[in-house]
Amino acid sequence: MTNNKSQIKKVLFVASGNKRVGAVSSFVQSQYDSLEKEGLEMRLFPVVGHGAWAHLQAAWQLRKMVRREKPDVIHAHYSVCGHVATIACLGLLHKPKIVVSILGSFPTRNRKWKLVRYCMQHLWDATIVKSNRTANQLALPVHIIPNGVNLDVFHPMEHADARQRVGFEVNDKSQMTNHKYIIWCSNPTRPEKNWALAEQSVAAVNQHMSLNNKSQTTNHKPQISLVPVFDKTPDEVMIYMNAADCLLLTSDSEGSPNVIKEAMACNCPIVTTNVGDVNERLDGLDGCYVVDDHDCRFTDMQKAAELTSEAISMALAFSKRTDGYNRILQDRLEISQIAQRVKELYECV
Repeated sequence: MTNNKSQIKKVLFVASGNKRVGAVSSFVQSQYDSLEKEGLEMRLFPVVGHGAWAHLQAAWQLRKMVRREKPDVIHAHYSVCGHVATIACLGLLHKPKIVVSILGSFPTRNRKWKLVRYCMQHLWDATIVKSNRTANQLALPVHIIPNGVNLDVFHPMEHADARQRVGFEVNDKSQMTNHKYIIWCSNPTRPEKNWALAEQSVAAVNQHMSLNNKSQTTNHKPQISLVPVFDKTPDEVMIYMNAADCLLLTSDSEGSPNVIKEAMACNCPIVTTNVGDVNERLDGLDGCYVVDDHDCRFTDMQKAAELTSEAISMALAFSKRTDGYNRILQDRLEISQIAQRVKELYECV
């Protein structure tokens, strides 16, 4: 029997370095570290800047690095970095294999979708997507490998302790306090993350709670705070996830949102729009709710907020931690297991 696998020694990661100049996203860094633990010799090239001229400059610098390092595989994260890697390798005598991870999805068949499909067919050696939804949108052979979760970082901790550490009010039945905290893990200035929907949905829940409490004589009035969490280290995000009563995701589109899997690992209740692979990840997991009519926001924001607020109310009424950590283990989404799958793909390519 012929063995089609090759021995891979050196891998060059190409990823956006725009989050903080020269620094890549935490999930890219986590995958880099996990592959290094698998025995691969890893190198990193951050793409800094926006627009065609910045990307051409990055391709020229990357070309020099490829000539110097002679990697076996270039693994580019996001399609834009895939294009940079493709340009950098044109005409090289030592041409590494190009693997590209598509981290988002394609709601419409636009120019970006057409360009990605062309590159998949003619220029890239393998394409990784994060969900069946993206695979179906591209309608070409792909490898579905979601990002893994670092369980050394994301794991359950004592709820009251986590609340104290992030400055959340600790609920006290004797003092009749019942403050609820919903975290939203992104920068509100990013329009595709839809902070407006998050704000309207939580406002609707608070309004509903206030109306219900008018008929009660007790002073036990729950309050709900929406807390955006961004520019935090993974360790800090883990504490917020353990402190929160619910994690809310309102994105317009995603591939396989890492924040969902990380919140699962912290046993945090979840409410999310129906994006990426969230239905598959959360199917049957008590305390987690997917707002199915995701597309309604494009025509009726009020209806979208109403549906999302209903899901938030159910998540808060759940009033305990989920079994998400065990689901991560069951679905083999621990980062070292994902690293083994990625390494096997490199060898097959």
